[in-house]
This record gives sequence, C-alpha cells and structure tokens, in this order.
Amino acid sequence: MDIKEISQYNVLSLAYLGDAIWDSYVRQYYFFENLKVDEFNNKVRNFVNAKMQSKIYKEIFDELDKELQDISKRGRNTKIKSFAKSCSPTEYRNATAFEVLIGTLHLLGNEKKIKEILKNFIEGEKNNEEKK
Repeated sequence: MDIKEISQYNVLSLAYLGDAIWDSYVRQYYFFENLKVDEFNNKVRNFVNAKMQSKIYKEIFDELDKELQDISKRGRNTKIKSFAKSCSPTEYRNATAFEVLIGTLHLLGNEKKIKEILKNFIEGEKNNEEKK
C-alpha cells in the first residue's frame, strides 16, 4: 500500500487505527520491563493520551517528509465533533494528527519509524524524570 492509497481512506478511521497501534507499541515496550500491573498501566497512560501525543506530534512534525506532513494535517484539520475534557481542542487535534501519522506509518510497513518515535520519547521522558 502506498500513501496515495492510504489517503483515500477516512481520516478518522485512520486515526482510530493509529491510536490502537500506538497503544499496542507502548504496551509492548513496557511489557518487557516486567512491571507490576498498576505501574505498567500508569506508564502506558503517560504515553497514550492526547496531551503527550500532541507534544510528540509537534516535536516531530518538521522532521516528517511532505507526504506524511500532508496526511497528518488532514487529521489535524478534520471536523471533530467532541473533544476530551483532559486537554485543549488544539491538543486533541494534534493528537488526532499524530494518530493518523502512526496509522499511516503502520500501513506503509514503516514499523521502524514507529519504534524510533516511541524509543526517543520514552527515553527522553525517563531522562527528564531522572533530572527532577
């Protein structure tokens, strides 16, 4: 599948897929740390939420190629009828764009890029926690 084919699909369905893919990758990453379930769940929730997804999206957007920027912008600009109460509408839109990006990368078979994004941000957050 190529990006032109992917862009023919409903962008919110692509975001829905991307959300599930991101959740799965984050869970798998923390699974191998052999944590207690409560700690495991807390760590996953730190990365599978609109605020963090928005933050990641804003930080990586400029590094994306034009096609990935364009398809993720479609996700950001789509009409969303309701927003999560835990974040601003802007954060929610950016999170949707991020989910579209992850769904697109998955359908393109670029699992390496998803893992790179995940590793960079989880390890970046660990470094921030250690500095506190």
